[in-house]
Amino acid sequence: MRVTSVRQVGTIVGYTNRLPPDQESQEISIGGCQMRLLMRSLSVLIAIAAMLAVSAAKDLQVSDLVKKNLDSIGNEQARAAVKSCVAQGLLHFVYLTGGVGTQDGKEVLVSEGNKMVVLLKLPNTIYHGERFVSDGKKTSVAEVIPGVFSPFGEFMRVHDEILKEGLLGGTLFTNWALAHIDERHAKLQYKGLKKVNGVELHRVEYVPAKRTDLEIELYFEPETFRHLLTTYSMTISPQIAASEQETAHEKPAYYQLEERFGDFKQTDNLQLPGRWILRFSTDAQRDPTHPAFSGQVYSVEFDALGIAISHNVPLDPKNFEVK
Repeated sequence: MRVTSVRQVGTIVGYTNRLPPDQESQEISIGGCQMRLLMRSLSVLIAIAAMLAVSAAKDLQVSDLVKKNLDSIGNEQARAAVKSCVAQGLLHFVYLTGGVGTQDGKEVLVSEGNKMVVLLKLPNTIYHGERFVSDGKKTSVAEVIPGVFSPFGEFMRVHDEILKEGLLGGTLFTNWALAHIDERHAKLQYKGLKKVNGVELHRVEYVPAKRTDLEIELYFEPETFRHLLTTYSMTISPQIAASEQETAHEKPAYYQLEERFGDFKQTDNLQLPGRWILRFSTDAQRDPTHPAFSGQVYSVEFDALGIAISHNVPLDPKNFEVK
């Protein structure tokens, strides 16, 4: 038997000795039938798996999700051993819209109990970055120049619940929101699975005990229950102007803050992010006199990467003073 072709479709074909036409067509027909049955079986299995996944997602309780998220960080003993945390890394800043240029700086996150400091430092005299402080009850936001906040800073100043609730920075801080649900009395509502950039994530709505205008959503990886994303959004309806013509030109103003977490690594038996990306956008009216904040749409991104984490470092209480 001599092979005249090396093309393969399941088996080697092209032999000089072939089956009779009627037998050959019968064999091909049987093979095609088997293939169709196999494909149908696979389709049924995939459909069943999808339905089970959806059913499991619907049955997921918020309390279970919270527990699974905390367990994804580390066991209870490892978590309880951490009294303070310092996270430092490189910072890459970029104007997405409303400004020009990029700059590299430094990110420092400090926390102890319910207290926290966020320092996003840039070597720039016009815009030197941001500094947020919370002692658990009060907060402060650094001004860019006396009497002037950046659009991002102003947003954080007005919506300081993001700091008080332990939301900003997620699990990089000791005051992570899900670790203090009972004492802060926040309400969580499971919203099912949602695709984000093509990846399905568990979505949870977070409502602080005190009223907020923000829509806050937390997203978790289904396999590990790691916290991967938080979004904060708000739209302000236009006010009625003096005339109908002026009112027609008024537009809603939107605000959006997004946090993304990745590059998880183990530190002191805890799985924590090695990368933190902050993106803030708004089209609300801003200070036209400041050269960095005069554009129509303002959108910036802070990318903290290569984050090194140290636990139980002695901290000066002055770090958390709210001025």
